[in-house]
Amino acid sequence: MAESKDVSGYTTIATERDGVYLTVFPPAGKGTPVSIDSVKAELSKYKITPDRSEVIEQAVFQANGKPVKISSVQEQLFVEVDPDEMIAKVTVLPPASEADHFTTIDDVRNALARRKVVFGINENKMSELAAKLAKIASTKDVSESVEMEVAFGVSVVNGQDAQITYLYKKESPVDNQAVVPEQTQDGRVDYRMGHKIDNVTKGMLLARKTPPTKGVPGKSVTGKEMPPMEGKDVELIPNKGVIISPENPNEYIADLEGQVIVKDKKISVLALYEIAGDVNFSTGNIDFIGTVIIKGDVKDGFKVHAGEDIVISGVVEGSELKAGGKITIVGGVSGNDKARIICKGDASVKYIRNAVVEVGGNLSIGQAIMHSKVTCEGKVAVAGPKGVIVGGQIIAGQEVSAALIGSNFATTTEIIVGEVIGIREELQKIDTELKTIAENMDKTKKGMLFLKELHTKLGGNLPADKKELLTKLTRAQFKMISDSKTLTERKIEFQNKEKESLAEKKHCRVVCMGVIYSGVKIVINKVMRQISDELKFCTLTEVDGEIKVGPLKG
Repeated sequence: MAESKDVSGYTTIATERDGVYLTVFPPAGKGTPVSIDSVKAELSKYKITPDRSEVIEQAVFQANGKPVKISSVQEQLFVEVDPDEMIAKVTVLPPASEADHFTTIDDVRNALARRKVVFGINENKMSELAAKLAKIASTKDVSESVEMEVAFGVSVVNGQDAQITYLYKKESPVDNQAVVPEQTQDGRVDYRMGHKIDNVTKGMLLARKTPPTKGVPGKSVTGKEMPPMEGKDVELIPNKGVIISPENPNEYIADLEGQVIVKDKKISVLALYEIAGDVNFSTGNIDFIGTVIIKGDVKDGFKVHAGEDIVISGVVEGSELKAGGKITIVGGVSGNDKARIICKGDASVKYIRNAVVEVGGNLSIGQAIMHSKVTCEGKVAVAGPKGVIVGGQIIAGQEVSAALIGSNFATTTEIIVGEVIGIREELQKIDTELKTIAENMDKTKKGMLFLKELHTKLGGNLPADKKELLTKLTRAQFKMISDSKTLTERKIEFQNKEKESLAEKKHCRVVCMGVIYSGVKIVINKVMRQISDELKFCTLTEVDGEIKVGPLKG
């Protein structure tokens, strides 16, 4: 049990509008009680005469800490302290006559002391008040009263709660509120764009914590200390893929590339993004830096882009997939001529129908490739005894294998093996640009010929605007000639690279584990053969500028 402190009794004297009040507080422990003589001495000091002496004796005897009115004399000077004890206001009334005492600034200070106003006294205000009181006394003005706030406490400043600022977010929508897709320039709204993933890279600053503050204590005009409420802390624990900055313990840094997850007071970076169902209007397009796993289908018109792999359990409709790694589609692709599947690594698909496919590695097909354009850096293999390639074009760097190629109906099917895919694409791009230049060159020549004929017809007086146009066309012609020359040189360079690459491709082949139907076009190392009669269980290779048919080889 804590020991009680020894505190002597004490008194306070307060001047109110209806008189003077005395409060006597009892002692504590072994403290000395207030004596009657000490109270009388204090009253005399402040020139206060009680109405009855027995009132003083009774207040000292009771010493109960309650104010007792000891004088009904209406004072000239009043000190009012607001309930919060943050402001003390002085009111000075004029004396009854010019012969009476005029209040001085010393009287004010004594009155403040009696009300225990000991803190925050504004000396500028006191000087202003002293000047007014001195003027009133010098002019013997018994009509003017003065009212002024002269003491001010310091308000308590409570501490601020800790805050977490998330710095990785592209946007800051309200929690659980869908992002409203923006309108396109033609006024349409693409609701497929309504979903965005906050991708982060290793080393990125994810979040910063602002610690709680303790606050600043306040103090009342009576000297009471007012402690502040300290701010509350917020916990954020670095989890998988997140580390604390070595330079700042309140900063959280990504240790992986991926998606940020904040859950249960933990912040993590996951290298994969999983969708439990379909990619549709509820998810919008997906663009993620890591691996994307989709448990359902990818619906028509949507896009899925991944920096790493894409794994899809369902079917891909007329959609666009792009992966920096591998693509696996368990349910196949039914593209409606709109699907576009692109990956830098290998791809494994159950079937492909009416789609454009570009694979940087090898392509494994479980059932069939139908009416599609497939470009593959490595091998294209359609597995199983009924694996079929029918319609469209298959371009592979090394090998194409299937049980059935083409159909009984002589469906146009083209198999090209031995292509260097990157060089082929570049050559196609150059040819397209050269064709465009040739078309523009023809138009320019016709325009220049017309203007020259007009110049002759007008006897050399071609209008100024026509002269300017002829000059522009002439300059354009020279530029197109220069551009055409540059592109032609690049074309020759890539053609030489292609020849060198083809010379290294000694094992390119087409493998048939069943039937190659008539009507199929086979190209190996730039050598073409149109199949006129069915071929069965065979291997096709290029030998000395001819496509040879040999026995089936594993």
